[in-house]
Amino acid sequence: MQMTKDQERNKPKGISKPGKKKRRRRRLFSLLVLVLVIIYMPALWNWLFSSSTEIAVIRSDTLEVSTPLTCVFVRKEQLLISPGSGYLVPTVPYGEKVGANQEIATLISREMRDIVENYRQMEIELLKRVISEYETSAGSERKIWEEAIEKQIGKLADFSNSGDLSDLGSVRNSMDRVLEARARTILENLGSDSRFAREKEELERLKNSQAKSIASVISPASGVISYYCDGYESWTPENRYSITIRDIDGAVADETGSEGWITPTEIEVKSQGQYGKLVTNDEAWIVFYISKNMAEDLKIQFEKHKMNQKQLELQVEIDGLNSRIPVVIEGFGESEGDRCVVVASMNRYIELTMDMRAAKGDLIVQSVTGMKVPVESLVNINPVDQTADIIVIDMSKARYRRVRILAKQDYYAIIENLPEAAEEELVNIFDLYIVDPRNIEEGQVIDQ
Repeated sequence: MQMTKDQERNKPKGISKPGKKKRRRRRLFSLLVLVLVIIYMPALWNWLFSSSTEIAVIRSDTLEVSTPLTCVFVRKEQLLISPGSGYLVPTVPYGEKVGANQEIATLISREMRDIVENYRQMEIELLKRVISEYETSAGSERKIWEEAIEKQIGKLADFSNSGDLSDLGSVRNSMDRVLEARARTILENLGSDSRFAREKEELERLKNSQAKSIASVISPASGVISYYCDGYESWTPENRYSITIRDIDGAVADETGSEGWITPTEIEVKSQGQYGKLVTNDEAWIVFYISKNMAEDLKIQFEKHKMNQKQLELQVEIDGLNSRIPVVIEGFGESEGDRCVVVASMNRYIELTMDMRAAKGDLIVQSVTGMKVPVESLVNINPVDQTADIIVIDMSKARYRRVRILAKQDYYAIIENLPEAAEEELVNIFDLYIVDPRNIEEGQVIDQ
């Protein structure tokens, strides 16, 4: 039934149409969404259309530029020849310095070997017992031995403080000789009524009986003693420039590892056979090869030093060796493919490397201190004059600054300002710079 106009006018005003409340809720919700969009629109815009810019601080640091090397050692070596056949018993430990005409070993015939061995064992046991019996004895000589031992302990402390352990073996040997001499002195001073009198007489008798069959072996020159020959003793200082890349690779393949300062108990020898060598420790050489590109840079440095009448001094790190070896570049050998041979001299750590013939390591080409930045932060690099741009942040804006690259190694570089740069164009320590400069324009505002 249709309502009349009078009925519609008389309808109560508190009664709404069914969809009116829903429309109001929709309007309120739309208004709330609009407010949130207005508030968060800038952040949303940056999140959708801009990428974060990584910023860092320029700091001062030292960068070492190194290159891998493969090397051999060339020394002044003199072979030691046995004067006869039999068993040679070293009296000087491996790695110890000896003088010319000094006894370095005794030669025992095969027939007398057992007698000599019995004598030595009896002597060792007797010296041990003497020390055990009289080690707490007092006397004027006790102070002498204590001072001698304290002197060697002082040397150990000095080596530890300096970090140079190249002569550590000589201290150990000196300590052994001091302790043995102390025991012998105590034994010789014992009277005929001591409890060791009979054993002392027996020891003297064995000593006299074997003396006729023992020959003393004398050092023909001064040097450091070694009882190991590797077959490369034919490499001499005179022919060091003739060593090739193939020779170096062959020596590396033949390397059996460090002999570790070993002094053999005895060496079976034949007449005129070699049993060791003397190494002159005043100078030695490292012949190595590096990449041809690095060798070209090294040649430029070498020629510059040569023009200024200076030596090119670098350092070598050998795998397995804790100390760096100072070397002087002398010249260059053959080039083959992408490798080039370099010859360098050394006058330190010769004894420490004496049991090495071939090794691998690194040549420290440069050690530069300055402003250190990642290589990826440099753009527009000119390989000719080694200049590049770095983007620094000045008053929240990106500014390009031209710098010179002093050194590069792996992921980092050392930079410096150009001499002609104006004051406002300088880059300084603690300046902010952009790590990844891609898509960064001059004057662009950078949010920090």
